[in-house]
Amino acid sequence: MKKKIIVYSMMIILLFTMQFQVYGETNSQIDLEERKIDPNKPMVALTFDDGPSEKYTPEILDVLKDNYSLGTFFVLGTEVEKNKELLNRMIKEGNQIGNHTYNHKNLTILSDEELSNELDSTQNIIIESGDYTPTIMRPPYGYVNDGLRKKLYMSVVLWTLDARDWENRNTEIICNNILENVKDGDIILMHDIYESTAEAVKIIVPELKSRGYQLVTIDELNSIKKK
Repeated sequence: MKKKIIVYSMMIILLFTMQFQVYGETNSQIDLEERKIDPNKPMVALTFDDGPSEKYTPEILDVLKDNYSLGTFFVLGTEVEKNKELLNRMIKEGNQIGNHTYNHKNLTILSDEELSNELDSTQNIIIESGDYTPTIMRPPYGYVNDGLRKKLYMSVVLWTLDARDWENRNTEIICNNILENVKDGDIILMHDIYESTAEAVKIIVPELKSRGYQLVTIDELNSIKKK
């Protein structure tokens, strides 16, 4: 009799746990599907280059998710190969993915074959790893010219506000660079490969939201600001 009671109790606990997990997943999907952007309110796009980083990208994703916000991640093929599950998390949570080449080379000085290898290899890795096809790219260092633009099959996305996290690696300076200069419609450049950036995001995201900013993807920003 005792064994039956124990087994019955375990079944109830298991059933409750499964219902809780399904409920949690459903809520997450509903939040994403019901995401609304008010075109009359200010918005900015947080963008992150050179990842995904196994160590720091998850921290950034946690902050975005906790604040019902999204970002755009311009990923390197070399890093996606090492972090395929992380790429899938980024996509599943609604963030936008952009192509940042395979090896972070200056595209303006490459031959057509080298250019194709840098872009196509990364594109294929993202498609195969995350069943996702990027439609935007960011050239390493922001180096682009008219000749290169004609060869690209994705839209080029640069930035309007540089956090300069690559230069200072200092959380306070990163926060000041953004919060003292941000304006409606900005595309903010950061890198999800530094601890200082991950720490800055924990301050910047809630502060921007408290100022009334919506944190959107590049596509979301363009769909409103380019109308």
